[in-house]
Amino acid sequence: MNTRTGWALVAALSLITSLAAVAASSPVVISEVAWAGTAASPSDEWIELYNRSQGPVDLAGWTLAFGDVVIHLGKVEGATLEVRTTVIPQGGFLLLERSDDSTISDVAADLVYRGTLSNAGVTLRLRDPSGAEVDTANAGCEGWAAGSATGPVLYASMERVDPSGADLATNWRTNDGVLRTGRDALGGEVNGTPRAKNSATTAAETVPTVRLLAPVTEGAAVSGLFIVTWAATDPDGPADGLRVDLYLSRDGGTSWAPLVENLANSGSYAWDTRAVPDGEAYALKVLATDRDAHSGVVVSPPFSVSNRR
Repeated sequence: MNTRTGWALVAALSLITSLAAVAASSPVVISEVAWAGTAASPSDEWIELYNRSQGPVDLAGWTLAFGDVVIHLGKVEGATLEVRTTVIPQGGFLLLERSDDSTISDVAADLVYRGTLSNAGVTLRLRDPSGAEVDTANAGCEGWAAGSATGPVLYASMERVDPSGADLATNWRTNDGVLRTGRDALGGEVNGTPRAKNSATTAAETVPTVRLLAPVTEGAAVSGLFIVTWAATDPDGPADGLRVDLYLSRDGGTSWAPLVENLANSGSYAWDTRAVPDGEAYALKVLATDRDAHSGVVVSPPFSVSNRR
């Protein structure tokens, strides 16, 4: 490594460290971005801030900016149309709604602003009264780190997983379409959690995580007595309290049938592949469920079963 490359690497690492430090020290963070709008209107965008400090925070003098839009959080100036409160209580939220207060029809906006969050992606920057950048959202990402305008969950918000974590792509997830609050301008449910704990945060705190250890190679052939192995943990309970179900697909994951149910979380199961026909479009799904009925799941890549002699 030459000197120039070495210094470049050091600078890059320093920048990453600085970004992490910013997120670790800021009392207020950007917690949710509804860049896709709502089913009522793609223009009905909204943003949520979260106070993770041990006391109230007055946002007078603070700004939130993206592109050419500068939202003043304490006064009507720039892109700010109306300010109803500047103080976020400990553990509380500040809801910013675009254009008017009907974006989230059953939750009153704390601030109304003008400005468009491009579907192509943009970085949001939160600055304190001194002008120092104290948090970001979506920095360094091509497009958006999470959220969706189409797909299985329509008009879903981008949620921060860990409020104390840095603005990294891995710390953002799309609202799951199950845990949600608020209604849009037409009265439909919003795929987001305005002024409430994010579904991504709740999942990280309560939902079991499952890793498949075998089979994991796409296209691999299994035969005879095959040992399916996994690792499952529960963030808010003992791992041995999990029950595990295995499902088998013969069409690459389009349809599923139970293989074995209500296993102890031993981490392995001996599957006699000779009980099924040979084929090239098999897949396995491992579902781990805790005592509160929260479930985590992992699906294998497609593999083949071959027991021909």
